[in-house]
Amino acid sequence: MGFNSFEKLKLIPYEEKYRNAIANYDLPKEQAIYTSYPIEALEQFECEEVIPVLILLENDVIGFFILDGRTKGNLYTNNKNAIVFKSFSIDHRFQGRKLGEQSINILFSFTKKMMANKNEIILTVHHTNIAAIHLYRKCGFVDKGIRYSGEHGEELVFHYEI
Repeated sequence: MGFNSFEKLKLIPYEEKYRNAIANYDLPKEQAIYTSYPIEALEQFECEEVIPVLILLENDVIGFFILDGRTKGNLYTNNKNAIVFKSFSIDHRFQGRKLGEQSINILFSFTKKMMANKNEIILTVHHTNIAAIHLYRKCGFVDKGIRYSGEHGEELVFHYEI
C-alpha cells in the first residue's frame, strides 16, 4: 500500500463488525493525549446526532473520528448548523502515508451526504499539536482566532464551511 491509495480510501459510519479492529487500534500514548482512543469514544456517544466514522483502506480500519451534530452544548459556535469533528486519529501502523490528509479531504463531501443540513465543520486542536494544526490548515480549515480552555490547556477552534 503506497501513497497513491486515495481511490481505495473510504469513510463509513461505524459498523459492529469492525469492533475487533477498533479494539486492536494502535495509538501511541504520546498521541492519545490529543484525542480519544476509538474504543473509548464509541462508548461515549450513542445518539442519532452523533456519528462514529471509520476510515477504511480497502477493508482495513486505518482511522476513526466522530461527527457530533448536537447543537445543545456546542461551546465553539452559535451556528446551529455546525457539526463538530472530534476524536480524529490514524492508526499508528498507517501513519506517514498522507492518509490523514486524504481522509480530511473526503470528509467534506461525506459530511454533506450524512448530514445535509450542516454548513460548517468545527474542530478543536491543542495549541501544542503542531502536526495537526499544520494538517488542518493544509486541508482548508481556518483559525478565526477563537480559543477555548480545554482540560489540558488552550485549544484552537478551526472552521471549515461546507
